[in-house]
Amino acid sequence: MKKLLLGLLAVCFLGGCSTQEEPEDVTYDWTPPFEDVSWGMGEDEAMEALDLDMEEAALDVTPEKYQVFSFTSAMETEVGMAAPDLVFEPGFGLIGVTLRYMPTEEEAAETLTKLESAYGKSDDGTWSGTKFGDLGLSEEQVAAFKEEDEEISDNDSIVTILLNQDNLTDNYQECVFEGKAAAILEHVLQNNN
Repeated sequence: MKKLLLGLLAVCFLGGCSTQEEPEDVTYDWTPPFEDVSWGMGEDEAMEALDLDMEEAALDVTPEKYQVFSFTSAMETEVGMAAPDLVFEPGFGLIGVTLRYMPTEEEAAETLTKLESAYGKSDDGTWSGTKFGDLGLSEEQVAAFKEEDEEISDNDSIVTILLNQDNLTDNYQECVFEGKAAAILEHVLQNNN
């Protein structure tokens, strides 16, 4: 019995037994509304995954230096046919997606049904994903994240979705996926693992 215990101790010692926990996989709600696309993807990688040509998009650079690629033709998304805008931030990749649906009453009801099927019931056309405080990040990961986005709180969602249902506005039936925090998270997870 002594030999067995000594053998186990030797294995632990030589194998580098440690009480330090390995970081768990971090998951959150929701990915962009396209198959094979994730927050933080670079422009080339996202365009290739979507089989889109940057030359066919109108490019706008916002005051925040975000690059917005706007496509006029509709494409299939996980929540119906829509013309997309893809928003990229230098250093963080894909941070947002805006989908523009056909602005008719019939399409509006169909859009809301598809979104609720994918993301759950919503009374006001907004959805909030996983909260920052619920991610289970290590102290190092939280510190690295807050270097990039110091204003995030534990109650802030990593991804939010907003469907404009006001038919009196120009952006009626526009659905905005805001994933900047998710893109920052992906950046932090890649650089701290």
